[in-house]
Amino acid sequence: CKGGSGATFIAANLAHLLATGGKRVALIDLNLQFGDALLFISNERPASDVADVARHLQRLDADFLLSAMVQVAPGLHVLAAPEDPALASDVTPQQVQAILAQARTMFDYIIIDAGRSLSGVTLQALDTADSIHAVLQLTLPFIRDARRLREIFRSLGYPADKLRWIVNRCEKNGQITLDDVRTTLGAERLFTLPNQYGAVAASVNQGVPVADLPGGGAITRALRDLAQAIAPQAAPARSGWLASLWRGGAP
Repeated sequence: CKGGSGATFIAANLAHLLATGGKRVALIDLNLQFGDALLFISNERPASDVADVARHLQRLDADFLLSAMVQVAPGLHVLAAPEDPALASDVTPQQVQAILAQARTMFDYIIIDAGRSLSGVTLQALDTADSIHAVLQLTLPFIRDARRLREIFRSLGYPADKLRWIVNRCEKNGQITLDDVRTTLGAERLFTLPNQYGAVAASVNQGVPVADLPGGGAITRALRDLAQAIAPQAAPARSGWLASLWRGGAP
């Protein structure tokens, strides 16, 4: 909903937790000008990025896409944003659509960090996403922008159950309560993440998932609950159904 909400931290760590469950997970950074999702969970420098893949779209297949991604952990691959912000304008919605179409044949879950701004590129991803999670905090500027975002998504025809809300750095006894947010946004359910600044800062500064560091129990538990709510575990094998952020083959 607003810069500094913690959306990148949540996206990166959610992708990591999903992968630890034995699934194949892609984290795609579509914050094309200032994206740094990879840095939140890895110190490795990417050999390629979204703009490189888009520029060589004629070569796009499973092998090419995997070669452009950083494997952070077993099952977790990250497609980084361009290092040069000027390259953001070279990426088109049609190219993003092709990249997502290829990725959905390769991964059980695709997590996209869409950044702060709405553009043709991010709208391409949002249009076809199974769910959109908007991140806010319990301050008036965040809630004001959340309400604006809700109206934009309504104007785009997104169904109400497609948009979900995550309240980050949530603390009790604040001037603005969760009930205030529910009333303002017309949201029946809010996901909440606790304010555990020290653990989150250590995770970000070291480029290590918060679940792999000591002292992050509360935020890790909340992120696990979020992961379970967003992407429930697969049904028994005999059903042949796999829960995914993009069901039925669509991202």
